[in-house]
Amino acid sequence: MKNKPYHHGDLRTALIEKGIEVIDDKGVTALSLRKVAAACGVSEAAPYAHFKNKEELLRAIEKHITGQFTAVLKKSVKETGETVEGFVSLGCAYAMFFARNRQYYNLIYNHLGIEAGGENEYEPYDFITRFMSKMFDNIDYPKEARQRAFIAHMAMIQGLTVLVVINTKNDDDALEESVRDILSTKYLVYDR
Repeated sequence: MKNKPYHHGDLRTALIEKGIEVIDDKGVTALSLRKVAAACGVSEAAPYAHFKNKEELLRAIEKHITGQFTAVLKKSVKETGETVEGFVSLGCAYAMFFARNRQYYNLIYNHLGIEAGGENEYEPYDFITRFMSKMFDNIDYPKEARQRAFIAHMAMIQGLTVLVVINTKNDDDALEESVRDILSTKYLVYDR
């Protein structure tokens, strides 16, 4: 392959994004530094300036997506704090992050093997857990009912996320309004 100069700016990010495309299209086993180099139009050696191997590229992909996801979640509750209104904003931001980045959903939950609450920390899950704990404190939710309520709320958010990810209409504004309406219903945190 003839060496081609890379003129698009941040090669590291471009390699990560092409890696996401390869995984989304063909799975993790199809990913290689050679393939992402070709997709970016650079020499086969170019990715090695940023990643020593495929595993390092996979970790960078996970960190890239996780950083974006965490930032979206934190921003969603910046003005509301740990309130019921904040929960609605947080749940909506969670679902809509994946509605707007459908390729990330399958990658995070199926290809990279991320386990929320597992041995390794997963920043978005940890943020949500802390948020919900503070919200329950703020609304004086009974301690004995918190674990069940947390599971129910997370199941609702995750279920809505699956529905928006598989939605083929791609009308993000309508999806966001529907998610917000569903998460605002009284049967969630209000009833004990």
